[in-house]
Amino acid sequence: MEKRTKNAVITLAVGLVLNILLGVAKLTAGILSRSASVTSDALNNISDAAVSIVTVFATALAARRADHDHPFGHGRYEYIATFVVGAGILAVGVEVFSSGIKRIIQPVTVDYGLLVMITLGAAVAVKTFMAVLYFTRARGNDTLKAAAFDSVSDAAVTTVVLCCAIAQKYTGANIDGYASVVVAVVIVVFAVNILRTTVSRLLGERPDSALYDEVRDIILSFDKVSSVHDIIINDYGAATKIAEADAEFPSDMSFVDVHAVCDGIERAVYEKTGIRLSVHADPIMDGDERLKDLRRRVAEVLDSYGATAHDISINDQAELVELDIRLPLAHSPEAEITAQVKASITAVLPYTVNVNVDYI
Repeated sequence: MEKRTKNAVITLAVGLVLNILLGVAKLTAGILSRSASVTSDALNNISDAAVSIVTVFATALAARRADHDHPFGHGRYEYIATFVVGAGILAVGVEVFSSGIKRIIQPVTVDYGLLVMITLGAAVAVKTFMAVLYFTRARGNDTLKAAAFDSVSDAAVTTVVLCCAIAQKYTGANIDGYASVVVAVVIVVFAVNILRTTVSRLLGERPDSALYDEVRDIILSFDKVSSVHDIIINDYGAATKIAEADAEFPSDMSFVDVHAVCDGIERAVYEKTGIRLSVHADPIMDGDERLKDLRRRVAEVLDSYGATAHDISINDQAELVELDIRLPLAHSPEAEITAQVKASITAVLPYTVNVNVDYI
């Protein structure tokens, strides 16, 4: 088992033990005091413990080497584990909310004694320690990051319960049910955020901009590479990323020379980022003055939008011009940009223009 995975498993195991101890202590205090908010907080810790068991196994599975059936490794087990964490937290939040509403409708006299106060205070301290532990040892592990945020949420929730207990003890106001609802809302919001983020990862999302720029800059640092586009980075876990990119070369370069440069690019990207990159070579026809003029005209249109164009081609037989444009933002005015590009081309070459838009 690699060091990164061993670190995550040990950290999660420590969190598992602490969550069990906190859950038992809070549950005992909640039953003795007849407090719905304290009992709800205890159930939150017990659910965390159950989820931790799942995440420990999932993290260990994520470290398995690639095999015949899974050539890209098993790194996405981490994302599945994070999803399980979120789903478990959401289920607890819904149950706590339901219990809080019932307690508001039918209030129960609560006895907040010294034992309850000490238990809640100690729980806040332990959860704060766990959050710091998870954050400092996360090192790119999404499961540990999710557990860290969960600990922060738990500490905040327990603080709310403690404040409500103090207020009720000294004012007599029966706010136990309301405190339980507040706990539930915090838990649900946190869980939904975890689930949304994890689902986005599993669906496939835009890579981190800093990583994207680093890969692009490495490719462009090689001589003879005119430009690069269509950089796709597929995420198969924090430690495994597969990428592809289209690099443009002068059309008069020999196949052997282009291949040598592509090999050099792939090695450099792997050594500097750990990403396994495959480079596709696109020839640039510098001898066609019409293409040069079209590239210049299209670039003038796109520059103001922060967009770029590539793969511009002219088919005289079909009287067709085709090109791809990359829009940097999801809210870029696609229709407006496309219309201006077509107009700039047809002004000098009255052909049909097909514009393919991508956000890669």
